[in-house]
Amino acid sequence: MKTKKIIYFLISLIINKAATPIQAESMKVCFEDFKPSAYFINDKPAGIDVEILTEIMQTQNIEVNYVMKPWNSCIYDLDMQRVDAVIPMVYSKERDKKYSLGSSIRTRGNFLVASKNFTKKINSFKDMDKLSVLFGTGYSISKEFDEASNFNKISVTSSDFVYEKILNMVSSMRVDVGIIDAQIYPIIIKKLNLENKVKILDFKLTKETHVGFTKNNKFFPLYERGIKKVDLNYLVNKKIEKYLKNN
Repeated sequence: MKTKKIIYFLISLIINKAATPIQAESMKVCFEDFKPSAYFINDKPAGIDVEILTEIMQTQNIEVNYVMKPWNSCIYDLDMQRVDAVIPMVYSKERDKKYSLGSSIRTRGNFLVASKNFTKKINSFKDMDKLSVLFGTGYSISKEFDEASNFNKISVTSSDFVYEKILNMVSSMRVDVGIIDAQIYPIIIKKLNLENKVKILDFKLTKETHVGFTKNNKFFPLYERGIKKVDLNYLVNKKIEKYLKNN
């Protein structure tokens, strides 16, 4: 009789354990305030890349916890392994050696912008000879941009929004050209009321953006599995349409 009670007790433990829902593992991701890519609204993470990454990791039963900090602080936390990943991270050889980038989450673009009074035609880096070109500190533009040496590159850091500072300096002709993310441009130009003072130049740049994981991070292979589980083109287009419509 005592043996039967022990058996029943063990069976009930197994049944209760099986009935207990499996808790999703939690991955910590850092981003800067970067609409419409990643930001917080009403204390909740939002944005194109936030929603894409969240849905990719959900396929692997991974919960993503987001923190928002200045870009350099995100990179520092990544280097110190205080977070698992940073978004969005543009590819460069140096970053690929230091972090695990893997499959691109989406392709983004950069606009070259200038004052409406700027008259020079720019169709390539060669046309930018001796110009002053403003870009955000720590922002990777492209391999070709990094290698070009025929113009003056000026990196800008701001306690305010970096792209706002770039547009304000371009509109007042304190620099010749600024580089700004194509998807964020329509939002900021309207916010600053600079539509009649700034124009987009013909020469445009594209860049592959990634989730930058720490090397040998346990969530990296799960991300790679997850990205194959979703229809990425459909997911990206759906999120872009949603956020551009809302803005």
